[in-house]
Amino acid sequence: MLPFCGPNGQPILNGHELIYTNQGLYIGIFYLMLYLLLGIPQAMCLYALCKRKHLKYSCYKLMLMVSVLDMINLTDGGLICGLFSIFNVHHCNAGRVILVLAEISMALWYMYCFISMTLALNRLLEFASRRTSGFLFRGHRAWLWIVPALAYSFVMTFTVHRPYYYYIPVQGELTFYRISEDNTTLLENTHHIVNNIVKGSAIAFTYIIMLIAMRVQLRGTGLTKSLSKLEVMLSIQALIVGVMSVFSSIVYVILQYVPVGDFKLIGPIGQLCWLSIHGVSGYIYLFMNKSIRQAAFELCPTKGLFKKNTTVFVTGVRQAKLA
Repeated sequence: MLPFCGPNGQPILNGHELIYTNQGLYIGIFYLMLYLLLGIPQAMCLYALCKRKHLKYSCYKLMLMVSVLDMINLTDGGLICGLFSIFNVHHCNAGRVILVLAEISMALWYMYCFISMTLALNRLLEFASRRTSGFLFRGHRAWLWIVPALAYSFVMTFTVHRPYYYYIPVQGELTFYRISEDNTTLLENTHHIVNNIVKGSAIAFTYIIMLIAMRVQLRGTGLTKSLSKLEVMLSIQALIVGVMSVFSSIVYVILQYVPVGDFKLIGPIGQLCWLSIHGVSGYIYLFMNKSIRQAAFELCPTKGLFKKNTTVFVTGVRQAKLA
């Protein structure tokens, strides 16, 4: 029997074996509903971002990478965890495959954090140093950022000493702890904590500097062909997504590692924060980005709802009418 499994074959957390009840069923249904509510808009954005007219520009390439990871994480945290809670699937009855899936989930989270910070850097440099932005992101160079993202994820995942990540269906809680040498004690995962703090701090700092640089440019030259109102709006959209991500990450870490007593909704609230990180951006881009919205609603059978010609906007290039 694997560690942290009780005599009744149920997972143990905080010294107590957690017997499965109908609460697990309700939590599972809740997660599946969240998956649909957040996953459908994100899938529509992913479809829109795959359009060739968007992939000409570096910012949309980075947004596509983020969107792909968003959909994978939504599937992992919403669909898979929801089914695990409904059918009471955990490491005590399904074996190490649950532990492996949890490690993959963590690896994808690390990659998402790196790409999100890269997108924030891209937005900042468009206002602070257009030349540096071109050097780092112009053309196919934007795709190359997946390499350091993979490297970062690999290092962070495989340098954790004795990771022990498992799911508790009745509480809907995915734990990311380490396990002691004698397999009797769960320890804090320093990698997870540091990653979330660094990611949150870096994104917050980067977007604050971006706002300052944007304000300076607007005061100095105002809106120009290279700095249009649409381009400013694109950066503001990324800023809103970043703020939501920072807030949700902080709440998730607090719920995971700060003692909150016998609070039974830690799992659902933490999972809601995690899924919101990956799903809210879909709504933001659909509501605020006309180009993405029009491309996304091509999936709808209703004809004539949107015009065929759309305007694509990115920082550093002129607006272009595309068929």
